[in-house]
Amino acid sequence: MVAIAAAPPLPALLALLGALLPGPGAAQTSVEPLEAIIAQGGSMKVNCTASCDQRPTLGLETPLTKSVVARGSHWVTYELSDIQDNSSPMCFSNCGTKQSSASMSITVYWFPERVDLAPLPHWQPVGENLTLRCQVKGGAPRTHLSVALLRGEEVLNQQPVVKEPAEVTATVLARRDDHGTNFSCRTELDLRPLGLGLFQNSSVSRQLRTFVLPKIRPHLATPRIMEVGTQWPVNCTLDELFPVSEARVHLALEDQRLEPIVKYSKDFLWATAWVNVTGKEEGIQQLTCAVMLGNQDQRTQENVTIYSFPAPSLTLRVHHSPLEDLGNKFEVFESTVVLVECKAHPGAVVTLSGAPTKPPDSSAQLKLNASAEDNGRNFSCSAALEVAGQMLYKNKTQELRVLYGPRLDERDCLGNWTWQEGSQQTLRCEAKGNPTPKLDCRRKKDQVLLPIGDLRPVKWTISGTYMCNATSRLGVVTREVVVNVISQPNNMVIILVAAAVILGTMCTAAYLYNRQRKIREYKLQKAQEAAAMKLNTPAQFFLLHTPPAAPRRPRSQLSARALLSSCTYPAVAMPGPSPGLRRALLGLWAALALRLIGFSAVAQEPFWADLQPRVALVERGGSLWLNCSTNCPRPERGGLETSLHRNGTQRGLRWLARQLVDIREPETQPVCFFRCARRTLQARGIIRTFQRPDRVELVPLPAWQPVGENFTLSCRVPGAGPRGSLTVTLLRGAQELIRRSFSGEPPRARGAVLTATVLARREDHGVNFSCRAELDLRPHGLGLFENSSAPRKLRTFALSPEPPRLVAPRLWEVGSERPVSCSLDGLFPASEARVYLALGHQRLSPDITLEGDALMATATATGSAEQEGSRQLVCNVTLGGESRETRENVTVYSFPAPLLTLSEPSVLEGKIVTVTCAAGARALVTLDGVPAVGPGQPAQLQLNATVNDDRRGFFCNANIEVDREILSKNESTELRVLYAPRLDDSDCPRSWTWPEGPEQILRCEARGNPAPSVHCARPDGGAVLALGLLGPVTRALSGTYRCTAANVHGKAVKDVTLTVEYAPALDSVGCPEHITWLEGTEASLSCVAHGVPPPNVSCVRSGEAEVIEGLLHVAREHAGTYRCEATNARGSAAKNVAITVEYSPSFEELSCPSNWTWVEGSGQLFSCEVDGKPQPRVECIGSRGTSEKVVLPLAPPDPNPRAPSIPSEFASGIYTCNATNRHGSMVKMVAVSVESPPKMDESNCPSHQTWLEGAEATAPACVALGRPSPQVSCSREGTPWPQRLHVSRQDAGTYFCLATNVHGTDSRTITVGVEYRPVVAELAASPPGGVQPGGNFTLTCRAEAWPPAQISWRAPPGALNIGLSSNNSTLSVAGALDSHGGEYECSATNAHGHHTRRITVRVAGPWLWVALGGAVGGAVLLAAGAGLAFYLQSTACKKGEYNVQEAESLGEAVCLNGEGGGASGGASVEGGTEPEGTAEAPAGGEIFAIQLTSA
Repeated sequence: MVAIAAAPPLPALLALLGALLPGPGAAQTSVEPLEAIIAQGGSMKVNCTASCDQRPTLGLETPLTKSVVARGSHWVTYELSDIQDNSSPMCFSNCGTKQSSASMSITVYWFPERVDLAPLPHWQPVGENLTLRCQVKGGAPRTHLSVALLRGEEVLNQQPVVKEPAEVTATVLARRDDHGTNFSCRTELDLRPLGLGLFQNSSVSRQLRTFVLPKIRPHLATPRIMEVGTQWPVNCTLDELFPVSEARVHLALEDQRLEPIVKYSKDFLWATAWVNVTGKEEGIQQLTCAVMLGNQDQRTQENVTIYSFPAPSLTLRVHHSPLEDLGNKFEVFESTVVLVECKAHPGAVVTLSGAPTKPPDSSAQLKLNASAEDNGRNFSCSAALEVAGQMLYKNKTQELRVLYGPRLDERDCLGNWTWQEGSQQTLRCEAKGNPTPKLDCRRKKDQVLLPIGDLRPVKWTISGTYMCNATSRLGVVTREVVVNVISQPNNMVIILVAAAVILGTMCTAAYLYNRQRKIREYKLQKAQEAAAMKLNTPAQFFLLHTPPAAPRRPRSQLSARALLSSCTYPAVAMPGPSPGLRRALLGLWAALALRLIGFSAVAQEPFWADLQPRVALVERGGSLWLNCSTNCPRPERGGLETSLHRNGTQRGLRWLARQLVDIREPETQPVCFFRCARRTLQARGIIRTFQRPDRVELVPLPAWQPVGENFTLSCRVPGAGPRGSLTVTLLRGAQELIRRSFSGEPPRARGAVLTATVLARREDHGVNFSCRAELDLRPHGLGLFENSSAPRKLRTFALSPEPPRLVAPRLWEVGSERPVSCSLDGLFPASEARVYLALGHQRLSPDITLEGDALMATATATGSAEQEGSRQLVCNVTLGGESRETRENVTVYSFPAPLLTLSEPSVLEGKIVTVTCAAGARALVTLDGVPAVGPGQPAQLQLNATVNDDRRGFFCNANIEVDREILSKNESTELRVLYAPRLDDSDCPRSWTWPEGPEQILRCEARGNPAPSVHCARPDGGAVLALGLLGPVTRALSGTYRCTAANVHGKAVKDVTLTVEYAPALDSVGCPEHITWLEGTEASLSCVAHGVPPPNVSCVRSGEAEVIEGLLHVAREHAGTYRCEATNARGSAAKNVAITVEYSPSFEELSCPSNWTWVEGSGQLFSCEVDGKPQPRVECIGSRGTSEKVVLPLAPPDPNPRAPSIPSEFASGIYTCNATNRHGSMVKMVAVSVESPPKMDESNCPSHQTWLEGAEATAPACVALGRPSPQVSCSREGTPWPQRLHVSRQDAGTYFCLATNVHGTDSRTITVGVEYRPVVAELAASPPGGVQPGGNFTLTCRAEAWPPAQISWRAPPGALNIGLSSNNSTLSVAGALDSHGGEYECSATNAHGHHTRRITVRVAGPWLWVALGGAVGGAVLLAAGAGLAFYLQSTACKKGEYNVQEAESLGEAVCLNGEGGGASGGASVEGGTEPEGTAEAPAGGEIFAIQLTSA
């Protein structure tokens, strides 16, 4: 090492000397350089020059090793070598008799030998202070040397290095963020001001681990009781842990340690373990959960009771033999004696259902005689055990099966059913018995089966008497059942009957009319003959009767005859009916004839054969009855032709029935035939079979199906048919993928196959696919048969085409654990993926982490010596039969750490120590920067141990090349030098002066190894100083202490003086806060203060500047607050002192009046304030009677929560008030009077009042209390009370009553209710006008009343099945019968009376209406016919009468009985005359004749 300022070249120096030499007679010495900085042990050149006029003598004074390297006449250059310490060499010169000199400064620098950070605590609690200590040994110059304490790269504290060795400390508050942070210390030798650089050296980093363990105990969740043989979970949780992953959990049940599964979530820990309870642990056991973190733990203990409680035993026995067990069911025959026994574990109490009550015991018995009612009876045995104050129960049940024969009871199978034809009914007939009997009901006359249990419309064909047989292996029972079907009346029959009645009526009328007509014709004929005999006239006379085949005549003749044919004149006979009437009668007869012809045609239908059922659908392998019948009266023979198997035949005269069994052909056509009158009658049927879809098969799905590719679903339904009724559906879960119906297929077709192609999706993973087959035979009268295949789960997957990403170190040291990770994205389902990780032939066990479709496999691999060299790391991910693989090459190498040894780790001062650093054969080592000779060679260092070598660190570094990469390992050690203690003033000062209060660290440190113990105590054996600890400084610490430092190599002693100064203090003893003086006495104010140095005290009154001194004559004005202040060098203290002046009591009229009026409810008390201190006690006492004293309550001077309660009443009178305190008393007389505001309550003004309608009207009953007496007025909605004589419903409502006097008002709201008698306001029927039999109707009764009326009904006698609503307001009848018709009465009743109304209900069937309608229609038709006939007859008679009158006026008509002539008694026609008395008058009246002449 060379000096920074080197000597200048010689020629330049000589030139400089020539320029600087002074003139003769003067001498001066200079040195070059003036300042130099050099590394320790280095060398440098120094030039000394003299300015002298003669040859001077030059020299250099220095303790350093020096040598002359160059010389001139006036200069000399020296070389200084092995410079170890700072030095100041001096150049001198002798010029004649004069001597001069010049000095220079050499500063030696060297780096610190050791920079060590003291070990950190293994765990540091968060929130507590941590002291960092950094020790620095060596290093110069100290003025440029500093040390910094680092948290990571953050500088916590930086201080200059002063002492040797130096220790720098810093206090840090541990944080959560500091966990895992590296702390270190770094020295900085800053020589940049001296022209060099900044030299840094750092200690080995030390990692800090912080933790937080809460003060709360863990939460232990466990059942309080556990049963032997069971497994129970135990949970232990604790929150606010940090770092939670470092926490350890200990779970144990007494001595049985549990293996918990620990889970973490942020700062929350959750440990779960299972406890397997065994019999040896029975009793009270302690369950412990301890959570350990850092050097602390928190634990919780719970008591758990382990118990044994087997289930009770329940046995059923017969004659000391257990019954046959049929799976908790036991069978016995009826009337067998059964013993039921229930037993439980000792200590338990059992209860047996049905057993008589007995004292609690561990067993119970029941004996019974088995009957049919006991069949299916369950016996329950319940055991109860008390464990740890908790009742536990266990049960066991057994079922008893009683075997008994068949039974057909009336309640299960009615003997008589009556139904309406066409209604939907279910015939229920159940037979009881065990085993369950088979029930068969057949009609007596034709053995037709009764359809039991089916809901179907009722037909009249099922009516009849049936024999029902219930059969089992224990017997047979028979019951007769009668089915009655009520047929609906046939409207057509009623119409035909009505038409027949009308027709008969009309025929009878026609017959009677025709008979009368014939009689008239006969009489007319007789009259004509008589007239012919009397009249002698050529004219021809015709009887007015036109035969049916009469020729066409002139209009005049036809008109006259037609008009006279129905005339009822006495002399004219009635002819036959008119042509219109005749045509109507002929039409009616024709319709009747056609109807008769139709009936005749039906009666003459030819013979036929019938087969029932014509078309039948039978399950394959089933059976069927076919019925052949004919209408032939006496068929010769008959039969059934079929290829099917026959089982039985039944015959009748014109029918036969055969049972066909085991029908398996898809379709057959049986033929039924009969031989009748030499003809063969045939009927052909069709029988088809069906087979249920019992087998539905879905072809297995692929084990794994790639997403996005198609796969095939195929479903087979073999044998099911007919195919035309079959529907097959492929399902994805509950979603239909495809549905196909095979309608249109031939009836013989069987079985079906359905195939579909489906695109695999991600959401199909784990979805069940299935196939459903439906055979719909409902159109054929059967049901819908469904069946589904077993579901098949589809597993889909998606695998990325990219290979996995493998992350691993390229170099792998033998014996080291290295993490390996393998990741792959685009996996579905990622949870189904399998990962294979291997290093060479060593298979790893990875931990799999899934996040969405990404997979991460991590494992830790340890390289072994056998694997040294190049190896392959393999990662293979397999999913759904496909795989992706990645391979990486790694190098496994061996590199042991270097070995650093000391000949003596601990050595006494002055001894020689050898340090050796060695490593493997291929490694090159370096010891403290000095390399070894070559690879595989050690490096050594020897030194003489000094005090400065204590804790010196040595660093050994080893390098090796692996796969073109340089690897390093290092080792360090520390030398300890042993020496006796030393107490320096820098480390342990002789005196301390501290202010009281702030925390200080009392330090008295001694150097030595081993580290000496320092003890500072008072010489008299008193207090001991707590050295090295941060603590508050108190005045008690003041004094002189003797400090002793000692170790095994000696001791050192030193006296230390500690002075504690503190500010003044004014306490309650020397300066009380409250001082009391008595008016008229003498007193002084003084305060004493404490403090170091002694303080000065002065007192002034607040707001004034004058200091109070000396004695005072006490007056009330002296009362107040004074401020006293004490002052010294450390501060001041002030205190307020309150002076109180007391005096005797006195009354004043204003604050305590002589007259006072108390108003009740005002919330006021009598206020009597008295002046005096202390506050006088005031008491007012009066008299209510002659002997009893009354105390008047007084208002407190100041409101406070504990004020006396206000009394409900006061006694008026004179009171004596006495005020007293400790200084005297005074008396005053007070007169008290009492008044009160109005008051109304429920007793004198009820809030609810009830009136009766029609009663005498009165005002609301309200009276108010108060003094003076209040006035009461009531109004309704602002309107005064109306004056009425009687109460009406309009009076009901709300009234407002107000009471008033001088002290206020009081009001009440009154509700007045008016009650009235009931009235049935409405009674109606629905539907109105009547109801048909079997129909429903409802009667509604609404009553007005208050209080509400009770509704009651009276129905017609015999009316049953009547339903009433909840309040009886509605009466309803379902299925009306004739008995429901009649008068119904509704009655409404309340406390004031009752009211009744009636209504009539008519029940009439549809047949009655049809009959009535037919009769009415017939009567109307008959009346219309009679009216028409009368109209025609009357019209014809009127016309005939007119024609006869016209003929008479023309002389064309003659009176046959002689009364139609003139006055003479005769008349001539066309000149003919007749003598009087020759005409014959027929009996019965006149006969007229009309002469018919040709035109």
